[in-house]
Amino acid sequence: MSSWPFAQPRRLDLMGIPPIRGARATSPFGLTSSELTYEVAVQCLYRELPMFQRDGPAAYKADLSATKRVCAALGRPENDLRFVHVAGTNGKGTVCHMVAAALQTQGHSVGLFTSPHLMDFRERIRVNGACIDEEAVTAFVQRWQAAEGAWGSPSFFELTFGLALDHFRAAQCDVVVLETGMGGRLDSTNVIPRAEVCVVTNIGMDHQRFLGDNIRAIAKEKGGIFKDGVPVVLGPMRPEAQSELLSSALRSSSEVHFAQEIRHDETVVRPEGLEDVTSPVDEANRATAAMTLRVLQGVGWVFSDRAIEAGLWRHKECTGQQGRWQVVRRDNGATLVLDGAHNVDGVAMVAQKVGELVQDHGGQLHVVWGCVGDKPLEDVLALLPQDAQWHWCAADLPRSLSPQDLALVALDHGLQGNVHPSVKDALDEALDAALAQDVIWVGGSLFVVGEALQSLA
Repeated sequence: MSSWPFAQPRRLDLMGIPPIRGARATSPFGLTSSELTYEVAVQCLYRELPMFQRDGPAAYKADLSATKRVCAALGRPENDLRFVHVAGTNGKGTVCHMVAAALQTQGHSVGLFTSPHLMDFRERIRVNGACIDEEAVTAFVQRWQAAEGAWGSPSFFELTFGLALDHFRAAQCDVVVLETGMGGRLDSTNVIPRAEVCVVTNIGMDHQRFLGDNIRAIAKEKGGIFKDGVPVVLGPMRPEAQSELLSSALRSSSEVHFAQEIRHDETVVRPEGLEDVTSPVDEANRATAAMTLRVLQGVGWVFSDRAIEAGLWRHKECTGQQGRWQVVRRDNGATLVLDGAHNVDGVAMVAQKVGELVQDHGGQLHVVWGCVGDKPLEDVLALLPQDAQWHWCAADLPRSLSPQDLALVALDHGLQGNVHPSVKDALDEALDAALAQDVIWVGGSLFVVGEALQSLA
C-alpha cells in the first residue's frame, strides 16, 4: 500500500442517515450547540440540503441568487479574497491542485476549493493542503442553524461554497484556487467579482442536460467565468471549443494565453529520478498549470524553480489529491489504479494508459466499475476492453445505476463479468483474483473510487 502524508479522513455515509429527533419546522436540526457534533452537523447537511451528488438534476439551480444570499449573510467574503478560477470538462481539479501546490511551496497561504469529495466532506476545503478542521465546520453549521432561515434555501453546494469562503477569509489566505462545480456561468463559484487569472482546461461532452448538447454550447457556459480585463488561460482543446472561448474572451477584453505553446517547454519536462506515475491527461494539465503560473508571474506573483517543480510534479504530496491516476502497489506485486474518469474523453485516455500498463506487466486486467444512471453510457462502454475480468458494482447513492442493469448493457459491448452488491465486495474479489503481474483498474465514477479508497484505508 502506498503511504500518504495526510491523515486518512473519516467518511460519513450519505445514505442510511437516521432522522434527527426533535427537529423543528423552523430549523433543520432542533439541536442545542452541545448536541451538534461534527458528525451530526455533516449528516444534517447531507440530509437537509439538495445535493447533486445524491439528487442529481433536482439539486441544480440555474441562477446565482441563492449563493449571493449566503455570501451576503456572511459579509461578502468573496470581496476580501484573491482568486484563481478554473473550469473545464476534465482536468480542472488536477490543475487546481497543481497551481495551489506551487503557490503554497512558494510560501503563500493558499485556499483550495474542489469537489466532489471522495471520503471526507472536509476534502473540499483546504488551506495549504490541510482539510478544514471539524470544529470550523460545526461552528459554521451552528451559525446557519441560528440564522433561522435568514440565509435563504441554499443547496448543499451553495452552502458549502459559503463555508469555504468564510474559512478562507478567517485563515487570511493570500489567494484561493477555485474549481467550478459544473459549467461556469451559473456555477456558484462565479459570484466572485474578480480573479488573478481564469482558466479553462478543455471542453468535452458532459452534463449536457444543463450545459448544452454540443461542444460550442458547453464552451460558452464555461467561458462564462471570464471577467473584464482578467487574463485567460486555455488548455489544449478542440478547435470549435477554442473558437467559442476566444469569442467569450473578446467580449470580456481578456488577454488569452494558450497552454499548447509551452506543452514541450523545459518547464514541463519530468525531472530526472522522478518516477512517472502521472495521469494520462497530466501532460495537458501540466502545460495548462505551467501557463497559469506564467500568467500569475506576469501579474506580480513570484515562483522559484522549486515551487514550479512542486506544482507540476509533486502536487499530490503537497495538496493530498487522490483518485486521479492513483497507483497503489499491492504486497503481492499486483498494481491497483484508481481513477475517477467518467466521460468519453476522460475514459478514453485512462483506458489507453491502463492498456499500456497491462501490456508492460504482461498480466491480466481486472476492472471494478460502476457509474451513475443519469449520464450517457453507451459511448463510454464502447471504449472499454473486452479481454478484462469485469466486476460490476454501484456506489451507495440513489443516482447510481444498478450493477445488474449495468451488466446487461455491458453485454451488448462484449463485456462480461460478475455483479456485486457493493464496491467493497467487487474490489475484494478483484484483489483476491489478481496475481503479481496483474493490473486492477477501479473507475467509472469518482463515487466508486471514493468507496474503494475507504475500503483500502
